[in-house]
Amino acid sequence: MSATPSSFPANASFPRIDTPSILQPPRQRRARETEQALLGAGRELLATRDFAAVSVAQIAAACQVSVGAFYGRFRDKMAYFEALRAMVMEETSASIDRYLAQERWEDVATPVLLDKTARFMVLGTLANRGVMRASLRHASTRPEEWLPHRQNGEAIVERMVQLLVPRLPLPADTAELRVRFAMQAVFSVLVNAVLNDSGPLHLDDERLITELSRLMAGYLDVRPTKTA
Repeated sequence: MSATPSSFPANASFPRIDTPSILQPPRQRRARETEQALLGAGRELLATRDFAAVSVAQIAAACQVSVGAFYGRFRDKMAYFEALRAMVMEETSASIDRYLAQERWEDVATPVLLDKTARFMVLGTLANRGVMRASLRHASTRPEEWLPHRQNGEAIVERMVQLLVPRLPLPADTAELRVRFAMQAVFSVLVNAVLNDSGPLHLDDERLITELSRLMAGYLDVRPTKTA
C-alpha cells in the first residue's frame, strides 16, 4: 500500500505577536482591529491565489468591511501588501529568536534538532507562502522586495551555524561551510515549493519535513540517536 500524504492544519502558522492594547481608546482599538482583520484576510487569500488576482473588494468582503474602510487605512493595494509583509516579517523574526534560541537546544540530540528545525521552516513557509510568492514575483523588477525574507533566512542560517558547528566532528571552517550549504539546499527546496509547487512533495505534505531532515542529516553525517 502506498503512503498517503498527511496534511497540516489549515491554520498552521507562526504565533501571532501583535495584540491591541486594552488601554487604547475604543475608536482607535476598533480601527486597529479592522486593520488586523484586513491583513489577516489578505494573508488567507494569498495562500491560494496570486496577489494580482486578489482585489481590494475581495479583501474587504473577506472580513466584512467596506472598500472605503480599506482605503481609510491603506493608500493603495501595494501599500497594503507592504504592511502585510512587514507584519509577517515581524512575526517570523520573533519566532526565529524564540524557537532557535541556543539555550533551548543545549540538551537536545542533533537528529532531533534537525527534525524540529525542518518542521519549523516548513510550517513557517506554509503559513506565509502567499506573501513569499508575491514578494518573489515582485522581485523580478524590484529586487528589494525579497530583502526582508532574505534577512530572516540569513538569521536562521546564523542560528543553525551557532547550534550545529560545535556538534560536528570536523574542523570548524569545514563544519560551518557544510551547515551553510545544507541550509542553502533546504531553502532552495522551500522557495521552489512556494514559487512552482512542482513536487513530488508539497508544503502541506508531512513527508516533506521527514525528507528535509534526512537531507540535512545525511549531508552533515549526523547519525540517528541510539535507543536502549
